[in-house]
Amino acid sequence: MQERNDAWMRDYGLQGCGYDWSLDDAQLTFRPGCDEVVADVCVIGSVSEVEGTFLWAWANEAIPHQARRGLERVREFGASNALKLLTKSEWLGGRSDGLEMAAVAGRVLDASGVWVAPTGDVTLFLALSNFGRFQPGLEIEEGAARALPCRVQRLDIKMNEQIVGREGKRDQRQVWRRAA
Repeated sequence: MQERNDAWMRDYGLQGCGYDWSLDDAQLTFRPGCDEVVADVCVIGSVSEVEGTFLWAWANEAIPHQARRGLERVREFGASNALKLLTKSEWLGGRSDGLEMAAVAGRVLDASGVWVAPTGDVTLFLALSNFGRFQPGLEIEEGAARALPCRVQRLDIKMNEQIVGREGKRDQRQVWRRAA
């Protein structure tokens, strides 16, 4: 999983850049410059330092459904392979257990990588997928994906395109097109 993490960090130039995440949108957003790199998240589970436990997201009603979408595959994998830690909702564990479960879940879900999000006493472990680059406020050509703040479709190829305005004036604009 570390190799996968290294790959997306390198490919999108995200080393040391700011980020935020939203469980309501099930997205992690990085801001490496004037654009944004967005990934879908699946919360794998959480570790509570105070309680000393690991809790699977599928057993945590505080995690919105959209932010744990697909996680049932990990539980099913555990059941079919008699892996008790993948099927028991909560157990004594710490950060190292969360990292191990993140690696296992990341493989089962074929995630692009994983992310660790500490939030005070609780640390969330996230599987990342569907990376895409987005430029806020960018005019999108007709027929291309729409840039919406709550759901960003994968936009990969930036092109300069010459357009003719209503009054016959030529102008340049950047257009993002979906990768073929």
